[in-house]
Amino acid sequence: MSRAEVAALIRAGDRFAVTCHRRPDADAIGSAVALAVILRELGKDVAIYSVDPPPRMTGFVPGVAEVPRAIPSGAFDACFVCDAAAEALVPPRPPGLRGPVVMIDHHAAHDGFGDVVLREPDACASGLVVVRLMRELGIDRIPEAAAWPLYAAIVSDTGGFRYSSTDAETHRVAAELLELGVEPWVAASHLFERWEPQRMRLLADLLAGLTLDLDDRVAVLRVTQDALARVGADAEMVEGMVNYGRMLEGVEVAVLLWEQPDGGTKISLRASGSADVAAVARALHGGGHRAAAGARTAVGLDATYAEVRPLVARAIEGE
Repeated sequence: MSRAEVAALIRAGDRFAVTCHRRPDADAIGSAVALAVILRELGKDVAIYSVDPPPRMTGFVPGVAEVPRAIPSGAFDACFVCDAAAEALVPPRPPGLRGPVVMIDHHAAHDGFGDVVLREPDACASGLVVVRLMRELGIDRIPEAAAWPLYAAIVSDTGGFRYSSTDAETHRVAAELLELGVEPWVAASHLFERWEPQRMRLLADLLAGLTLDLDDRVAVLRVTQDALARVGADAEMVEGMVNYGRMLEGVEVAVLLWEQPDGGTKISLRASGSADVAAVARALHGGGHRAAAGARTAVGLDATYAEVRPLVARAIEGE
């Protein structure tokens, strides 16, 4: 559906629910908080919720800590779900929902679920899709209460403006957010620094076990439940660790294999070259972007890598 059609849907409704994908990252929760602010600017009644807690690193963002975990009750004209590319990550809808589920997303790979899908893969973050929708709704100036959530969404999903998705529009919106009082060093400190000792120990453990494959073009990192317990780390501390594999000279794809409590494996993929890791993730029923994607299997680390390896090899060769 086009932006204009989603804007028309919003104008026609009075009460909306807003949420984001399970285990939200900064883009997911930031987009949801910002969208709720924007809808309220239009005089709409909005109930926001996130069934899982936001990551600790977003604690500095106004409004994030106050997002309820409970699914709201009452009648809603639509439920907006921000930044969800895989259907398994979509939280339960409100029981009183009488309108469509509207997906607000920017991932290149998407499961195709949702009654209405506003997906703009050229956007660096779902937060930017929210800004574009805001303009379509006739709001020219970003509300001050949406500034920090949007900046957290954009700066996190661009890796601090380092990823290829960063473009002139990204920087123009970021400049507007700075003019509203956002302080970049505060956001950067919380989102990319301030590591707990346990997380640093986990990184040391991961790097010690890093292996190279396929003529050193693939870096493989493994996280086990035993390793997490040994260093005292939790699941949130694993997020983003795959990027360290991508930093190696000559590595085109980094693969992080993360053992889950149920014996399955969560896969994180990052590309530093032309390989399309979203294609790898799709083959494993996951999703994401060309340079950043993920999936999950029901088998252990070794069996999972046996599935991943030929897919990554083909991606590197451009097949």
